Amino acid sequence: MRILIAGATGAIGRPSIRRLRANRHEVFALTRSPDALREIGAEAVIVDALDAAAVKAAVGRIRPDAVINELTSLPRHYTPAEMKAAVERDRKVRVEGNVNLLAALRDAGVRRYLLQSSGFWYAPGRGLADEFVPFISRASPGVEAGAGTYRELEARASAMPGIEFVALRYGFFYGPGTWYTREGDMGDQVRRQQVPIIGEGQGVYSFVHIDDAAGATAAALECPPGA
Repeated sequence: MRILIAGATGAIGRPSIRRLRANRHEVFALTRSPDALREIGAEAVIVDALDAAAVKAAVGRIRPDAVINELTSLPRHYTPAEMKAAVERDRKVRVEGNVNLLAALRDAGVRRYLLQSSGFWYAPGRGLADEFVPFISRASPGVEAGAGTYRELEARASAMPGIEFVALRYGFFYGPGTWYTREGDMGDQVRRQQVPIIGEGQGVYSFVHIDDAAGATAAALECPPGA
């Protein structure tokens, strides 16, 4: 299968490319940093995801069977100041990149579209949430805005006719190349005693190892459409 992955140099991009290559897919990577991809066997396609015409031309030229959207613009370090500064830039890349990719799919005959979404901003309720639980709609401004972005991304993609759409609702990534490692930012902050335990420590976060996330991404090329 011919696969085009956008956001290929991010935390999930590299392990996903490796998994796709191991599964004998032909992988093209939409990127602005080609050198980072040669070593893992993807053919770099130099395009700015915010350039709608360039995205459409690239997708039309490659004519992939599936497109995987992993576009983000997150900071290198997980600190409050850097995360706050990145919020608007990250939203712009996700929303406009999603629009540009969707606009390019139909004319290129793309069959399937996989989109990075979120599994950690569901509405509260009893027990563990599943994919049928809606995103939270009333929360703190930051959480509400983040959930709203994912809701917007999924709604736009699911409204696209003729496309098999899969929303990849990842948990927080941990493992090599992420913030959540012993050597990464969170490990460093824990050692500095900068990570508080809220209340009695009963809060629950949904994490997924980056390699498991890559495996799920590859499997989603064949799964039923939906979240």
